[in-house]
Amino acid sequence: MTVISSVGNLSVNTLPGATKLATTAAAVDTLQTPPLSSTTVSLGQSAGAPPVYSLPRVSTAATQTDNQGTLSVKTASGAEVELTQASDGSGVQIKVNKGTLSEAERSALEKLSDGFKKAMEGLTGQPPRLDLSGLTRFNSAVLTSVDLQAKVTGENKLTLAFHADTNTRSVKSTGTLGTVDISVDMSKRAILGNESQQQRALSQYLKQFDRAQSRGEGNSTLMTMFKDAFTALNSHYDSSTPAQSRPQTLYLSLTRTDKNMLTGLADFTASVTQTPQSPNPIRLSEGDTFSYQVSQTSTLSGTSDQNRHITQKQQSHLTASYHKALTSGLQLALTADRNAQNYFYTQIDDKAESTTEVQYRKGALVSATFDQSASTSTRVQKYVKGELMSDVTTPEQKSTSTDLLGKLQSAWKAENPRASFADYLRQHTLPDFGEEVLLNSDPSSL
Repeated sequence: MTVISSVGNLSVNTLPGATKLATTAAAVDTLQTPPLSSTTVSLGQSAGAPPVYSLPRVSTAATQTDNQGTLSVKTASGAEVELTQASDGSGVQIKVNKGTLSEAERSALEKLSDGFKKAMEGLTGQPPRLDLSGLTRFNSAVLTSVDLQAKVTGENKLTLAFHADTNTRSVKSTGTLGTVDISVDMSKRAILGNESQQQRALSQYLKQFDRAQSRGEGNSTLMTMFKDAFTALNSHYDSSTPAQSRPQTLYLSLTRTDKNMLTGLADFTASVTQTPQSPNPIRLSEGDTFSYQVSQTSTLSGTSDQNRHITQKQQSHLTASYHKALTSGLQLALTADRNAQNYFYTQIDDKAESTTEVQYRKGALVSATFDQSASTSTRVQKYVKGELMSDVTTPEQKSTSTDLLGKLQSAWKAENPRASFADYLRQHTLPDFGEEVLLNSDPSSL
């Protein structure tokens, strides 16, 4: 386990098997001055220490590598800490900029430092990865916010900004391959489902992402980065809510019936955009592009639990374009020579949307519906020796509507009609709507 130490506000190098404070000759000279009241603390161990003498602020970092990352952390006690990679790559440096660390905070920082190292290893890997799961598994009652700023140079250069606190998680990565941008709103904790429900929703969304990549011929490495980041930000939701962060507005609680008709995920907006390419020197406007957006937005309204209205919308949009050789399996090499201008140019425009609406009046469930629509458009242009031979657009669209209340009532009448409908909803096993209330972007499967 990584051991991180700090003395006041000084940086400390953490190396395998040893922790040492970097000083200069000038710093050593100051040991002749009278001591000040201070305490030495080490993460991962608790030991008394004699007073520490005042040392001038000195730099512990040698020449930085081109790849840089800084993890800024705020703790529940108000301390502010920065973690950086050691200049020789052997460990992690810490700098306590404000306050002191409690035992619980030191322990939490130890675990977080491992997540920091894994995140940086992923960013600098070949191919690069967004391994952020170790940065989201912290107790918000101990650490209140985590921010990672990173820069990677080289063939797959990129910049990354990551943030996580009690109510928000976000990441934006921009690099050679393209941009990943995801934000998760965890402030509406009432809509969150159990872990199995969340995992099912994640699995369904990952399938949607794979379908989008396949449809639009997206870059597999960039899509893997998007999928990994989306999974990390939508896993291990912290259920604790510090008292000071609770909103002072009317709180509407949801029943298991309500949650059974929702995705179980926190609201989010997510996009992945590939860096455009122009492979055809004759028609530069024919770009190879890939852009995909997906989101979920939930609204809770009403005057009380007895009179509440729940709306959850899911949306996705894919736009893409790409070139392919006329003969399957052959590599396309477009040049200014008309004899090389033999290809298909495909343009994709897919949209999907779903809406779940649940309404209560005087404590009774009076309406519950799930409406969904999906459309695809595929335009294929065929060129032979630079001449347009065909231009065909194939659209497909389908909409469905599901009466969720009707399904609940049917299950009630089939299982236990002697009980009231309200008692059935409270006491019996409900129909599992499962993937039925999750976004489906394929109109052919609706």
